[in-house]
Amino acid sequence: MKTPTPNLEERTVDFNGREIKVSNWWNWKLQGAADLYLDGEHLDQNKDKIATGKKVLLSKYDVSEDIKSIEVYVSFFFKLKFKILVNGNIIHQD
Repeated sequence: MKTPTPNLEERTVDFNGREIKVSNWWNWKLQGAADLYLDGEHLDQNKDKIATGKKVLLSKYDVSEDIKSIEVYVSFFFKLKFKILVNGNIIHQD
């Protein structure tokens, strides 16, 4: 059975009681997307075909009083890796 989001990978982290979720999916037709959520609210999406980990792939700024920035770096070289930063501090890294 085909799924609308094949090869889906997600990372969910807690930051001060808030749930930050990053998801990424792709297929062999070179379609896919990376998405950023905060407490279930969709904040950003990126459909770039290449992720090197050298530039911010997903981001949201001035989110709340305690969250000034969320930045997500994604890279793929045999394995998908995520790095999530809040206010410039790494809170998750594969």
